Amino acid sequence: MPRCSTSQDGIEPRKYDPDSTFAFACHKGMKCYTHCCSDINLILTPYDIIRMKNRLGLNCDQFLAVYTKPEMLSRTKLPVVTLKMLDNEKKSCPFVTPDGCAIYEDRPLSCRYYPLGMAAFREQETNPAGEDFYFMVRESHCRGFESDRDWTVREWREDQGVGPYDEINKGWMEFMLRKKSFGLQMELSEEGRAMFFMVGSNVDQLRRFVFESSLLKKYDVDDKTLETIKTDEVALLKFGFDWLQSALFGADHFKLKEKVRKDYAKKAKAAAKSAKKKG
Repeated sequence: MPRCSTSQDGIEPRKYDPDSTFAFACHKGMKCYTHCCSDINLILTPYDIIRMKNRLGLNCDQFLAVYTKPEMLSRTKLPVVTLKMLDNEKKSCPFVTPDGCAIYEDRPLSCRYYPLGMAAFREQETNPAGEDFYFMVRESHCRGFESDRDWTVREWREDQGVGPYDEINKGWMEFMLRKKSFGLQMELSEEGRAMFFMVGSNVDQLRRFVFESSLLKKYDVDDKTLETIKTDEVALLKFGFDWLQSALFGADHFKLKEKVRKDYAKKAKAAAKSAKKKG
């Protein structure tokens, strides 16, 4: 395949599928090694946070306070966290060293995908399942594209270990895509945004919420699931996004307990009757 030399920064105007090919390599000894690890706006996914805070031996509150800063996504108005760069001239990643990444085995998803990015296309009515596609980020400092090493997108994803990340973060991505498809028609309340932030950023707080709030008094959750999410952070994360889609979008992942459902129906009927009288 033809070799590419980058002369300007930007996203290549082309969609890549799993069988698309490209040439790239990155390793110590290259002139540009670790140049991409400074002055970046890197959104951390829920599974990134779990892997990184466990690697560092921190709880979520500690990790978020030391290594992240909050950000509101402009298109969806959803709160996320980004990795906090160091306060030095380069604005370096806190984990970059002359020998590479200090937490390489637990590095964030964006770092694993680079120089690829993943996007998703969804047509709400005609194709709600949609398709994933990929794009290439080309930066003028990067010499990796001059390599003779060829990859397909599929091979790169496998080599970089992104599969488990995409699968575990699926509920987070689906929530953002659904919110994006509704646009301004469905602005979340402050409470709704706080719920999204909790589920997506703080699995410790989510566990406390599940077991110490009234959630389990309202929804039917089987004993096996309860035992699993007490100790399994990945299972708890998936549970959290299923619950969030049910609570905020009306998805059928969770069922209200019969008594709660009847109480809600009774209140709705009373409210409708009151509104009719006033009308």
